Parts: sequence; C-alpha cells; structure tokens
Amino acid sequence: MNDLLDLIVFSPDPGQRARRSEALAGMGFSPRRCEDSTGLFRLFQARRTPLLVMEAELQDLCMAVAGLRAMDTTAGIVAISAFDSAENRILGLHCGADACFPPDVATAEVAAALQALVRRVPPSSGRRLSSEPEPRPAPAPAAPETAGKWQLQDAAWTLVSPAGARLPLTQAERDFLLRLTRAADRRLPRGDAAAGEAQAGRESARRTDVVVSRLRRKAQELNVDLPIRTVWGWGYAFTGEI
Repeated sequence: MNDLLDLIVFSPDPGQRARRSEALAGMGFSPRRCEDSTGLFRLFQARRTPLLVMEAELQDLCMAVAGLRAMDTTAGIVAISAFDSAENRILGLHCGADACFPPDVATAEVAAALQALVRRVPPSSGRRLSSEPEPRPAPAPAAPETAGKWQLQDAAWTLVSPAGARLPLTQAERDFLLRLTRAADRRLPRGDAAAGEAQAGRESARRTDVVVSRLRRKAQELNVDLPIRTVWGWGYAFTGEI
C-alpha cells in the first residue's frame, strides 16, 4: 500500500460514506471509514494518515476539522458540506480544512484535490503508522506545565502558560477567554444568542469555533498544550488552573 494514498473517509451518512469510499478506492486510494467524531479521533490516533475526506453538517464538520487539525498540522483535509457562500468557505478554511467543496462535488474532483495535497509531501518523508504517538521535539528546560497556573496578563491581552509561554490575544480571543474562564465550571456553550434566534445562534457558534481554532494554532506554534477542550455537541471547557 502507498502510505501517501492512505486516507480516512468521515461521514455520519452510511450511504454517502460507502459511495465516497468505494469511488476513491477505485481511483487508487486506500480509504478507512468512520462515522462519528469520537471514532475519527481514535482511528486517526491509532494510525496517522496523510489525507482525510470529511463530510458532515457544517457546524459539526467545522468542530471535527478544528479538533483534527489541533492533533496534526500536516494532514491534508478535504471538507465537504454546505459551502454555498464565501463566509462558509472561509470558516472551513479557518478551522483547518485545505479544500472546501459542496455536497454534490464529484469524487473525481475530490481525488484531484487529494492528489494535489499528496504532491506537497516530499517523496522521502514517511508517516508513522504504528499506534505510538509521533515524537515531539524535546522542550526547552522549563517548569512543568502542571506545576503552576495559567494567567491572563496585560489586562487579559496575553495568555501565559504555567511554563511561561506567552500567547498574545486578539479582541475576540480575549473576550472568549474571559467569558470561558469566568463561567461556572469554566464551561461555555458555543452560541450565546437568546432562545428562538436560530440564525443568530448559528452565527455566534461559528465565530466561537473560529476563535478556538486560532487559539489552538497559536499554542501549537509555541509547542503548548492549550487546556481548551471541546464538549461535543455543546461547547467548550477550560481544563487548566487559572
């Protein structure tokens, strides 16, 4: 098997999942199927794949993409959902997708996008296929992350890790972290609109997902484990001491 053509096909719809997997297999890829977010992360951790085709309802898809991207910055992600506007496509890209397509996209076009992602991987590079986690660079000597508390400094414009890493915050990131860390049990729903305002709730949830995705990327660049965890189907939790 060509490791660079190994991929995961994620979709809650069994028929679509089967059709997409079979079509990609006929084009030379080696798909593994997955039906929910929990299974996706377990499958990916068991054997890292260079490629993923992820298809679901827009909000659920964006959360899954952001979570997957936080685990691996190099995997190629093709997202398929209701990307019927520039706003939705921008959201998908901000959450970590490399390409965004509508549900009626032809599998041949998906395959072409996957091949383009394969070409960016040097021929000599390999991916770890064992269940062991990928090695990480040894961090510089510092106090352990568990030894102290997280802090919001500079009037909450900077998030500081227990080891001293500093993450400068945008206005949206600052507002989100202040609400999250001050909330009961440090848990916050994704949307903050009043009941009955469905459209406003969806827009609020999308903005929150983008903010969390950006925060996770900033932390990754500093090799910091950001203690913001996804409460699937509901919102986010801050699990560190602050």
